[in-house]
Amino acid sequence: MSEHHTHRAGSTEDLDVLGIGIGPFNLSTAALLPKDAVTARFIDRKEAFDWHPGLLFRHATLQSPFLKDCVTLADPTSEYSFLNYLSRSRRLNRFVVADHPNVKRREFNDYFKWICANLDTLRFGTDVRSLDFDGRAFVAGTNRGTYRAKDVILGVGRAPFVPEGARPHLGSTVFHGSEYLLRDIDITGKRVAVIGGGQTGAEIFDDLIGDDSRLPSEVTWVTRRGNFAPFDESPFANELYVPGYTRYFHAQSRTERQRLLPQQKLSSDAILQPLLESIYRRLYETDFLQDRRLGYRMLVDRHFTRVSPAASGWLVTMEGPQGTEAIEADIVILATGFNHETPAILDQLSDRLVRDEDGQVVVNEDFSLQWDGPPDHRIFAHNMSLHTHGWIDPNFAGMAWRSGVIVNSVLGRYLYDVDVDGTTVDWGGKTTTALELPAPEPVGAGV
Repeated sequence: MSEHHTHRAGSTEDLDVLGIGIGPFNLSTAALLPKDAVTARFIDRKEAFDWHPGLLFRHATLQSPFLKDCVTLADPTSEYSFLNYLSRSRRLNRFVVADHPNVKRREFNDYFKWICANLDTLRFGTDVRSLDFDGRAFVAGTNRGTYRAKDVILGVGRAPFVPEGARPHLGSTVFHGSEYLLRDIDITGKRVAVIGGGQTGAEIFDDLIGDDSRLPSEVTWVTRRGNFAPFDESPFANELYVPGYTRYFHAQSRTERQRLLPQQKLSSDAILQPLLESIYRRLYETDFLQDRRLGYRMLVDRHFTRVSPAASGWLVTMEGPQGTEAIEADIVILATGFNHETPAILDQLSDRLVRDEDGQVVVNEDFSLQWDGPPDHRIFAHNMSLHTHGWIDPNFAGMAWRSGVIVNSVLGRYLYDVDVDGTTVDWGGKTTTALELPAPEPVGAGV
């Protein structure tokens, strides 16, 4: 069972592994780390687990199949699988009969909390104030004492990205989309601008237009993309998220990786097709089937530049095909994603990290950061390797597999078979197709 803390302020605890941050990715690693093999703690400043509470819309669904949970793609027999959660919650049969095309994010949030309740290596309410290396161990100073560890696993998540032109005006009516459901805002009769054409922007726009009892007077949805594009969820696009392709991507030159990432972006950063269909049908309904029409504008190829005070509300300025444009809004919601900068927790170690020509930290194949310290003391990191491992990095698709890779590296042995699958596509380099793999063992072998 997870605890707020058993670590007294002023005390020191020596560990094999210290995990900093308890989001889905580090929760996956904690669930896969064998309890009898290492001493480990995973700590987080939050008082309890909660996964993007500002975006847990009632109808919001996962962008990945539920089998891409915390453990299954590394250890299908794990007690921490989503299917076992359903079974222990006495709703497995109901779930199967319901035949959900996509699992609700609220249910996956509950699944994460269930794992937390069943792991005794988690400590919430523990804020890391410093992280350094003293020559023998990593030393983390917290509000509840000191932790010393041989290896560190970072899972601190990304900070919301706020465009520079909006930062001076953040407040009750200009805010990041990740806070949307946490804000007590009255949108009725207001002019609302949503900046950002990804999944978050779509979910917020859908919520703004979905309730006749609280409709804004006008909603403007702005994206710098050429359209409101759907995810590429085709099978061959999904092969970008299998281990074989990820290893191939990592082996490519920096220039080649930079070329590939924009080509593959819609496999990760776009809008679910059912949501786009729902939005379009709702706009049709408000245009033709209701007495009161909704005022809306959907602006593509517009690059947001700044927010500035207007006589009434805000002036939102952007650059478009016809030059500079501006709209007025009472509320500005920034669905502008998250930072990809080195987390502040690494500030004291920053000068010891190896960086590439772009200043990004070099990440090894096993998700450890290259640094100038002893090779048997490592800093592993989730969600810091988009530039080295591809779009699998920020997605649930690679969550369990990456954790399996990290756990194998921590243990120094091959506990999880993280190279079990080949690919259908020959990507033109060091990939293994299904036909090149050894023949599978007969069913039941090795059981």
